[in-house]
Amino acid sequence: MERKKLIYIQYAVIFVLIIVFGITNFLIKTSDVWRSKIPRYEYRTISPKDLMGMMDRNNELIIIDTRLAEDFKSGHIKGAINLPSTNLKMTEKALRKEREKEIVIYSEDGERSKATSDILSNLGFSKIRNLDGGIKGWINSGGAAIK
Repeated sequence: MERKKLIYIQYAVIFVLIIVFGITNFLIKTSDVWRSKIPRYEYRTISPKDLMGMMDRNNELIIIDTRLAEDFKSGHIKGAINLPSTNLKMTEKALRKEREKEIVIYSEDGERSKATSDILSNLGFSKIRNLDGGIKGWINSGGAAIK
């Protein structure tokens, strides 16, 4: 009987140690996730007038058109690069070296570019701006669309 009691105690100790190590590991790993080394950023929405001012004073401004290539060819903001929102992996790869520069993203009406802006901000891009109203808002505010 003593032997059975000793075995039960050993199993109980092993069980408790497994639980303690499991909880400790969980707390250590989740705290790493909570205190991620990658800073979190949020994009800002800017007006077409703000973009006009940025274009006048910032030579290193990057403007991204997230529409499809056909829409881009039909008219886009001067200096814009076409990186369709359908391929975010390519967009992130193309902009990887430009992480600290100001990047303005626009779409047809500004809705699709909001999602792209949010994703890029979460990937660590610190100066993402979304053009309010997209290319339609740009044209309605007196901005030129070139072909």
